[in-house]
Amino acid sequence: MRSVAAELWDEWGDYPVGDSERDSQETAGLVLGLPLAVGKNTGFETVSLVSSRLLVLRRLMKLWRSAKWEARLGIASNIRIPDGMKGRVRVDLPRELYGEIVSYGRETWDWVRGLWGACGAFYAPRSGYYMVLRMTEAVSVRISSMLRRADVGGAWRGTASGLGKRELILRGRPDIVTLLSKMGFSDISLQLESDAVLRSVKSQANRERNCDTANIHKSLRAALKQTDLARRLAGGGVLQALPGPLRELAELRLENPDASLAELGKLLSPPVTKSTVKYRWGRLEVLAASSQISNNK
Repeated sequence: MRSVAAELWDEWGDYPVGDSERDSQETAGLVLGLPLAVGKNTGFETVSLVSSRLLVLRRLMKLWRSAKWEARLGIASNIRIPDGMKGRVRVDLPRELYGEIVSYGRETWDWVRGLWGACGAFYAPRSGYYMVLRMTEAVSVRISSMLRRADVGGAWRGTASGLGKRELILRGRPDIVTLLSKMGFSDISLQLESDAVLRSVKSQANRERNCDTANIHKSLRAALKQTDLARRLAGGGVLQALPGPLRELAELRLENPDASLAELGKLLSPPVTKSTVKYRWGRLEVLAASSQISNNK
């Protein structure tokens, strides 16, 4: 069975091309995210982009065919592949053209998709998922504003090597799924959601191994129903208008989709009993019905 990371890279590499503007934006993000070195080559000043990922160069060639710079430079002739296909592949671009490409890029999700391919990584250890994007300080400022607008969290840190680089680390599944969805990776987003449900079932079974299967399924169905209700309240603009205890309960359910009612009660401030949590969910269901929040929101 292929790993989730491999599936993600396949989806990125196969993402549809053919729209000149969108492909140009993704190209700009990809070029901006690749490590570079400036030098002299065949008599004119160049910028050399390097990557150890051959799939990144394949993606660049695919994008370049419909990007706005294709008529000015044949990218294939400027790619240097190391002997034996081992080591870093290099792409040489005239420095002026490089500057034009990275300046062309603006804060769109197509641009982020290219940036991700150049400097991103995805990991799926047994305990969860996390994503890492390594970029320059200047690029981190640009992408930070986009993530805030999309309500995507994450932690920033400097890199061990320094050199003005920063790493964005996403560990929460909702944040990762949101970012992947924004970049257009619908297949892997659905797969992560499915995997999360499967992990939730396994975790529930381990914690309550003495409970029968029917009770486990009942608890999971209730959690999924409550998560859906909380999402509909948020999507319908009702969540922020709720009384504090009800809003806190709905937000906690979104953050803890596999928690039991008793566990949610302990997370509330102040903690409450399971019966109180159940009563509050009943109030939320009534409010959702009276606010006419549909299942499609």
